[in-house]
Amino acid sequence: MITHEQAAKMFEEPTIEAVPTDMKRIVIPAYGFAGAKDAKRQEWGNDGPFMEDVKGLVFENPKDKAEQVLKQNDGVLLCYDAPGRKEKIETYLKENPKTFMTANTLQKFIDYLKNEVVNEGGKADLWDSDVNFAASLKDAPAKEDIKPGMVFSAVKKKEALLAVFVKEGIEFEGAEGKTQTAGKGGAYLIKDGAGMRMIQKAEFNKAYSITKIPNQNIKDNSKEM
Repeated sequence: MITHEQAAKMFEEPTIEAVPTDMKRIVIPAYGFAGAKDAKRQEWGNDGPFMEDVKGLVFENPKDKAEQVLKQNDGVLLCYDAPGRKEKIETYLKENPKTFMTANTLQKFIDYLKNEVVNEGGKADLWDSDVNFAASLKDAPAKEDIKPGMVFSAVKKKEALLAVFVKEGIEFEGAEGKTQTAGKGGAYLIKDGAGMRMIQKAEFNKAYSITKIPNQNIKDNSKEM
């Protein structure tokens, strides 16, 4: 298990530098639903990660077994774009106009997304975020215009980040035991303005472009710590 303290020390050494690619993210605003339950969602503060008490809908991203919480007050669902994905989502919402009304109808939508839209080899890639993140994307609508059901796609702004590769099976500590696990082929720990987190290798390669690799050999960060 790599703790946040150990990860922070890794980033004190020469690390990979990268910037977001033009890989689009599909944003699905999905807040305001009834039936939300008390939950804890990881946030990032000046002293590291902490668990924030929220009302929401809990689901799992099978890619890294990380728990996600769709917040009731400003939550959005995110997935990477690919041919036909946005069209499938829009068709589902047109045929199911009550999708955003309750936690139950949203859970059915999430199951549909996992099974029919973003399922690649049985490992769906779907996660939670919020309106503030959605509004920060390049060419995103104004924050006040991001309403439930308004599906759009956009790319991240070119903020530089640092990355460290870890091997398959390595776990990264989250707040209050919300761990992330490196899947097949390994993963990257990344550090940017939002804090530190793990991204699976395949997703990292799609979403980020490496701009610098240290000239000196990087020590193996994949050993159990």
